[in-house]
Amino acid sequence: MTETRDLGGGSFVLRVAGPFEGVQAGQFCMLRTPSDWPVLLPRPFSWFDVFEPGDAALRAGEVTGAATFLGKVVGPGTSRLARLEPGEDLIVTGPLGCAWPAVDAGAREPVCIAGGVGLAPFLLWAKQRRALGARVSILYGGATRHALAASGDFAAIDPDFHFATDDGSCGFHGNVLALYRDLVARGVLDGSAPVYCCGPDPMMEAVAKDCRQRGVRCVVSLETYMACGFGVCNGCTVHVHDRGRFAGRHYVKSCTVGPVFDAEELVWPAEVSHT
Repeated sequence: MTETRDLGGGSFVLRVAGPFEGVQAGQFCMLRTPSDWPVLLPRPFSWFDVFEPGDAALRAGEVTGAATFLGKVVGPGTSRLARLEPGEDLIVTGPLGCAWPAVDAGAREPVCIAGGVGLAPFLLWAKQRRALGARVSILYGGATRHALAASGDFAAIDPDFHFATDDGSCGFHGNVLALYRDLVARGVLDGSAPVYCCGPDPMMEAVAKDCRQRGVRCVVSLETYMACGFGVCNGCTVHVHDRGRFAGRHYVKSCTVGPVFDAEELVWPAEVSHT
């Protein structure tokens, strides 16, 4: 560990030294401490940012590279991670899972929609897209302006950020889907561009439904609870439609074929309640 940063409201950012090769935006890893770990299994985290050897942003003790992880305290495991001190060891297993779909040359740039710590898989994505000359738009929602603190890590990339807060303390007064609809209606965003989304399940379901009604592709990164990350425990199964790449199946493991899915592949709770 080289840094633990408290963002307030239970959110935090970990910074870890070590060589992290081959990480793609949207993938995840499993984190745990080698000792004094309060639970049986590690905890899943999206890669927030990755720094290769020679990167000007590397700090003392990070010669071989570094990575950051955005999380929120929800139990004893994440509480232990949030209390890590510089110099402590951390076991990082990954990269695991699949990445955000690549953008074909000449295709519309995806609109990124995030809620809470669902911002995590978008920093590395924005960094990689910016390196290719693309301009990235990110819609970020939270309960209050304090819930949006992680957006500060994007400063060097300077994406087009649009904020939404439930209490109106920062940006648009309302939820992030209402913000998206407003920006499309005003012509600020291309309403036909694909949407990449990560956040609480109800938010992603609402965004996916909106995109479906308008014929827009929506890709989501699920925040499914994972116990192992390798497809062994079956703890991260998700309900999918029996078609396409999942023909003949009704459930798949998010850790091995996800966490990134086309929203139309998933059976959302509202669909189940109406069958």
